Amino acid sequence: MPLLFDNATGTVGGLATVPVGTWALAVSPVVLLLALVLWGRFSTVVNAVVTVLYSAVLALLVFGADPLTVGVGLGKGAWVGIWILYVIWPALLMHHLASHVGMASLGRALSTLLPRRTENVLLLAWVLPSFIQGVSGFGTPIAVAAPLLVALGISKARAVALPLIGYHWAVGFGSMGSSFYMGALTAHLHPLEQGEYAAASAIALGINAVLAGALVAVMDGGWRGLVEGRRMLLVVGPVMALVQAGVAGLEPGIGALCAGASGVAMVMLLRRWPGRSTVGRGAASAASVDVRRSDEVPVGQRAASRAPEGQAQLGPAAGPSPAPSDEGVATPEQDHTVERARAAAVPYALLALVALAIFLPPALRSWAKSHLLVGPSFPATTTSLGTTNPAVELYNPLALLGHPGTILLIACAGSVAVWWRSGAWSPRAWAPVWRGTVRQAWKSSPSVVLLASVAGVLVDSGMVRVVAQGAAAATGSAYPAIAPLVGALGSFITGSTTSSNALFSSLQADIAHLVGDRPADLLAGQLAGGNIGNSLAPVVIVLGLTAVGAARRAGDVLRMTLLPAAVLLVSAMATTCVLVALHS
Repeated sequence: MPLLFDNATGTVGGLATVPVGTWALAVSPVVLLLALVLWGRFSTVVNAVVTVLYSAVLALLVFGADPLTVGVGLGKGAWVGIWILYVIWPALLMHHLASHVGMASLGRALSTLLPRRTENVLLLAWVLPSFIQGVSGFGTPIAVAAPLLVALGISKARAVALPLIGYHWAVGFGSMGSSFYMGALTAHLHPLEQGEYAAASAIALGINAVLAGALVAVMDGGWRGLVEGRRMLLVVGPVMALVQAGVAGLEPGIGALCAGASGVAMVMLLRRWPGRSTVGRGAASAASVDVRRSDEVPVGQRAASRAPEGQAQLGPAAGPSPAPSDEGVATPEQDHTVERARAAAVPYALLALVALAIFLPPALRSWAKSHLLVGPSFPATTTSLGTTNPAVELYNPLALLGHPGTILLIACAGSVAVWWRSGAWSPRAWAPVWRGTVRQAWKSSPSVVLLASVAGVLVDSGMVRVVAQGAAAATGSAYPAIAPLVGALGSFITGSTTSSNALFSSLQADIAHLVGDRPADLLAGQLAGGNIGNSLAPVVIVLGLTAVGAARRAGDVLRMTLLPAAVLLVSAMATTCVLVALHS
């Protein structure tokens, strides 16, 4: 049943109303954090500290929390931050390992995999991270894709912004369906309703999958990018959406995985379909985009981005790829570049293989997620306004055998073994790799823990629930248009669609019953909105920026993603309303 608040002024359609002032105070920490990030005056750590302190004071003085409630909320958030750091540190290690053996060469190779530059950007920012999300989510797709995009010659902030928009749709059925199943379980859906939920979600996410590709093309190259990427957009996008819809009806847990795999397969087919090449042409595509966004190119790359006409810049300060000989035979320099590119691709290939091997077999997946669990316990807490948080024996457990961080470490170890056997690795390489990894990870680790702590306080003090409850009571029968916004709010705060579903899925189902809508449709809006909010979450943005060594540029990334995310939200809202109308 919906949560009732002691300071409510009445009910609307069975839902407790919330005073406007109380609602405004409940949402104010989110507004404060968003304003500080957009302002860009202070570092992410300072923004997070200010928001944590403000949230704690607000919880104590306005929302009836006692010190224990605030302390437990901070503890839960800090543990979530540590959980995320176990993704960040191994992902950074993988990035520095790949960089040492030839990431720049891999960037040049990927820049010519397809004949058009925008198509290669779509591959790295849209298709590849969506596939990775199918098996290993929680920030891993961004940590993998962003460095590859930087190697392609894209500025660091934009290299994070592009995949945040591009892969967002795969989060719903990604990570072997963790977000979807959280919504179904907390909403207490029976098997028939779960099937309806999967079908409705596949429609909403499928539409946004196609739209996300178009937005990535526009973000990268404007309208010219949209035209240049039309083959990918018209072929790959619909295929991924249709495959996800078909598979989700049978087994939701592998919907995003199969959709991403079908996208990769279509890319391989397109590679055999000749098209007019824009790769290697000066000023046409990459060079023109770099000139238009020269203020975003890191200082060390600006000289390279001003290459003369006829000389495209395909990697950071790396210069053009070697020209083929007159006889068409590869030069020794080209052979060396290809070898280094293949070596740099080894960690990413092993990551996919290990993740599939662990998560595809149901029995092994279940065993990996249920053994060697590590996590803290927390006592029950209650606020004077009626928010109750039950005691937890093992909070958000870290499954050592099934965690993305462990899979990343296995891929790293396997890569070193492969390089050692091929002569591409020396023990002396460990020192610079470790130094680079620790230097980058240390800069962002406090921010991640603090931002997650904000979410812990907002959730346990009841502020998040107050915001959702007030929005539902105020909108009544118009609530279907608000459902995706509620999901987006939850994931923006927590940095996780799974957490957003844990917070709001039961509320969405209750509201559906009260206003006479089908729960599956509102839950689909919740899931689609949660995916979009995840793309704007500061903790996820910082994770991506850390992977490319630009942790202080969160404001730049947020500004780049706000408008595309708004377009996606409007799409999710419209789709939810249509679904509700069709089933009313």
